Amino acid sequence: MNDNRISALPLFLSGLGAGIALTLLMASRNGVATRRLIGRQVKGGEEWMKAKAAEAENYVQTRSARLRDGVAAVADAVARS
Repeated sequence: MNDNRISALPLFLSGLGAGIALTLLMASRNGVATRRLIGRQVKGGEEWMKAKAAEAENYVQTRSARLRDGVAAVADAVARS
């Protein structure tokens, strides 16, 4: 499952780059409007990435706390026996 998360980022960035390139090539807007559109899209992607990073940080903290508690429980059990 972890491999899927790692490989998703390059795919996302590739898709983002392709979308920007196509937008520039197929744009029916003038340069200023196109740059504004791209800026909004990049800002949205940035916010999405920040949200995903926060989720990942929370996941890692939760999992590490569970692991730490599990190791402590096993160490206590071993010490008692």
